[in-house]
Amino acid sequence: MSLAVVRYPVMPTRPCSFCLSLQDDSVFADFDTDESDIVALRRISFDGFGCCCVEGLTSKMSQVDSRRLLDAVALDQLETAEVEDTLRRYFRGNTNVIWDDALMHHELL
Repeated sequence: MSLAVVRYPVMPTRPCSFCLSLQDDSVFADFDTDESDIVALRRISFDGFGCCCVEGLTSKMSQVDSRRLLDAVALDQLETAEVEDTLRRYFRGNTNVIWDDALMHHELL
């Protein structure tokens, strides 16, 4: 299944650098960037599972993946194979802290 990704407005109750809606609004992933524009997941909420707060627990994206994702967000070109590969690779690399059953249920791995 292809990954459905759209930019979602940042909510005041969920501060972050940017938010992505995944799989037709069934998953919301809030990301932060550091001073070097390296991306890391802050929290992710899944329909049917709840909110998984992972701030400071996940690894950061590589510099290349961070740049690819930030460029795609800036250009609003998120439904590409490169973005899908980047997000799936990141989620797979962090299943030790992100609920892997929720990731599998929502086909994010």
